[in-house]
Amino acid sequence: MNKLFYAWDLGATKCHAGLIEFDCDTQKLTCLKTCNVKLAKATSLENLIFQVETKLQCRMADADAICIGAAGQFDGEMLNLEGVYPFAMPFAHIAAQQKWPRYAVIHDYSPIVCATFTDYMDDSNNVLKLNDALINPSGRRVAFGIGTGLGGKDGVLFDDGNFWLGKNELGHIGITYPPADTIFLQRHIELMRFLSRSEQHHPISFEKILSGPGLVRLYQFFHQHDSYISPEDVGLRIAQGKAPEVMNAFAWYLGLFVGALQLIFMPEGGVWITGGVSINHLDVFKHPDFFAGIETSPAYLNQRQTYALGVLRNLEHGLIGCGYYAAKKLITNGHKHTVTILS
Repeated sequence: MNKLFYAWDLGATKCHAGLIEFDCDTQKLTCLKTCNVKLAKATSLENLIFQVETKLQCRMADADAICIGAAGQFDGEMLNLEGVYPFAMPFAHIAAQQKWPRYAVIHDYSPIVCATFTDYMDDSNNVLKLNDALINPSGRRVAFGIGTGLGGKDGVLFDDGNFWLGKNELGHIGITYPPADTIFLQRHIELMRFLSRSEQHHPISFEKILSGPGLVRLYQFFHQHDSYISPEDVGLRIAQGKAPEVMNAFAWYLGLFVGALQLIFMPEGGVWITGGVSINHLDVFKHPDFFAGIETSPAYLNQRQTYALGVLRNLEHGLIGCGYYAAKKLITNGHKHTVTILS
């Protein structure tokens, strides 16, 4: 017997949606069809839903369950993201009005962690492995993504296929200083001074560097005459080899962040990286400064090197993760139109 799930990966600027088929006998998840809708092209949540349903040729009410991984906080009625969304997101009202099946609106990186629980991880087209370490199936794992912001989540898979997800905001971890005997110290001091001037009322967190806007800040640090440039233009200059110093710094801070996560979580289930910035700059994961950043702190380094590390590079992983969440949390009990609320 098969079930049909509606899955959304709802970011700050676009909605990536798909139909996921779940085989209840084999437990296999298959992505049947996907679409993208830019939020700027929609006039309301209702209109966004209409555009998604039109592209996928399937009403959300006709699915067996719906899982929406979304940036922001869902309070049971509205999805909120500090005024970032171009229109209100009253999911509870729309769900009741349109008679949705059982659904969940969850943290956008919860599905990414859930994707690591599936056979998605067995395909080299989906995952770029950065070391030969094996995943401990029952070990804690961390997934984070670099895009408009820096988001992440940790989780644990249980033997019965159920799971536990943490509550954290990884991007807001403060940046640590490198040791005095490294070649990165002087650049780091100068960059922190630069960011302190431009971000006077905000703490300097990893998100200030590891994000699309963060790439712009790095570029402006090295090219202070070029005050106005978009993340897309910075990415293009990096790809063309015109901003190697930006790539060098970005690689090191990315490695520093990975090392910090290893120390915080000791993730025997691995650290898994994704997000538009990461996927568009895969060369950063071959950069020696990336690995130098990981090793900046020598604490427990031998143990940390036994933890799997990789990049989730197929953009369907968020939808597959939503399917896994729906299969484990939304179709085993409860009535069809019960609302599920999770942070």
